[in-house]
Amino acid sequence: MTRMMNTTALALGLTMAAGGALAEAHTEMGMGSGRLTADNLSNTIRAESLIGSNVYTLEAEYDETVWVDTPYYEEVDAEWEEIGEVEDIVISADGQMIGLVIETGGWLDIGDEEVVLDFSEVRLAGDYVGGDFSLVTRMSQEQLEALPEANEGYYNWWN
Repeated sequence: MTRMMNTTALALGLTMAAGGALAEAHTEMGMGSGRLTADNLSNTIRAESLIGSNVYTLEAEYDETVWVDTPYYEEVDAEWEEIGEVEDIVISADGQMIGLVIETGGWLDIGDEEVVLDFSEVRLAGDYVGGDFSLVTRMSQEQLEALPEANEGYYNWWN
């Protein structure tokens, strides 16, 4: 039942966040309308497509300016190392998507942990329109494992 409530809250939160963040239709005064349209809906990603995605690390020195200026990568680089998988999405009480729950560490699901990774620390890699994408972070495996653990109380603000 909790999983169903989480999924419902997630869907509601994604709808609210997407409506505010992606509304590109403008009124005569130049202000955003706050509505999803066919034009801006094509630039969205469903939660079910994001959950289960692999997370890779750049694992090398990177240029901070390039990271900041790069909204997404066209493909997963062969040199990137897979360091986790998206398990869930964290949404604040006001409907803002603030992070991802990443499963990392362990071996064959033994000894792994779930941590919360801030959205500013990830970029899409691949064809997000077609749904064939992964995520990349500039954080190392060790840095990822040092993040706060995502226990149930961490992101279930309504409990």
